[in-house]
Parts: sequence; C-alpha cells; structure tokens
Amino acid sequence: MAGAQGAAGTGTFVDPAPVESARKRTEKLGNGYPVVESSGWQTLAAWAVDFGVVSLLAVAVTAAVAVSLSGSAGQTAAAAVAAWMSAPWLYGFCCPTGLSLGSLASSTVVVRFDTGGRPGTWRAGWVMFARMVLFPVVILLIVFAAAGGSGPSGDGPKTRHITLDRRFPVPPPPDCPDAVRAAADEAAARHLQLPGLYDHGGKRG
Repeated sequence: MAGAQGAAGTGTFVDPAPVESARKRTEKLGNGYPVVESSGWQTLAAWAVDFGVVSLLAVAVTAAVAVSLSGSAGQTAAAAVAAWMSAPWLYGFCCPTGLSLGSLASSTVVVRFDTGGRPGTWRAGWVMFARMVLFPVVILLIVFAAAGGSGPSGDGPKTRHITLDRRFPVPPPPDCPDAVRAAADEAAARHLQLPGLYDHGGKRG
C-alpha cells in the first residue's frame, strides 16, 4: 500500500497493476477535484463488514426487546423489523468522518460528491441506511426486472456521496505514450551512433 501511494513521485519499485487500476478509476468530484474511486471489490468488502456489524446490532437489540417484552412471535417480528431499520442509522451516526469499520478494513472512505468533505452525522446515517436497507432492495428489483425482460432506466437520483480508495489520496499521473515513444526513438538513435561492436557481418575470419 505504501508503494502504491508513492507511485507519483518516488523512484522505488511499484507494482504497476494497482496503479493502472487507479488510473482507470480516476473521477472528478463536483468541484472538479480528481480522486480515485474505490474498486468494486473494495466496495463489496466494506459493505460486507458493515452488513455484519449492523446485523449483530439488530440481533442484539431484537433479543433484548424480546426478553424484556416476553411477547408473542408477532411482537418479536415487529421488534426485529424496527431494529433492522434503526440499527443502520445508529451505526452511521458513529461514522461522521465517512470511516466505518468496513471502510477501515477495505481502505476506503465515503465523502461528499460535491466537495469531497466529510459526510457529517446525518448524512453518514443516511448513507449507512441506504447501503444496508435500500441497496439490497434495489438489487432485488434489478434482478426481478432482468428476469422479467426489462432493465433499469438509469435515471437515478444525482450522486451525493462517493467511496474513495484511501490507498491513493492523489491520483497517479496518466501514462504518456508519446514521451515513452520519444525516449525509445532517442535510445535507438544513440544505438545507431555506437561503433559496430556487435556487427558480426563485418567480422574477419
């Protein structure tokens, strides 16, 4: 990870694969600032960790309510639904900087799309609720729509938040194929100017 961060200005060896991937994931925020969006695997890993945390919170709250109420199965089910709807908000309120346990585990961070700033308490709660409750519902709707022969229109709400790759606080510089080609041509020209030390065609027998 440290090598990837230093890709832009150090002479140390850097694995080109993550750097090239970061170049492809470079986006611009609403204010025009370039950033590196998280990869699909990073987003999935963050969601999985946060989903596990929210699930544990919901189960704990449901168990506590079920024991205290000692009610029927219907009351327990209602408590479970209420716990699942409220747990993401409570968990999100604890992550106003955009760093949840899932973000820390996947080296990502959630920021505001317009400025790149912290989401804040209420926005963080909404983002977590959308990820844990609304996102699975949207996925199911897309799957059902695809099974029915239709597809999503793509006219979704304007993006308000974006997940960034914390391994690349600054996007790596773009490739310059022209500069590379010019350097190769210069090297070839210099090689032609060398004496024919490797020219075996004129070697005396």
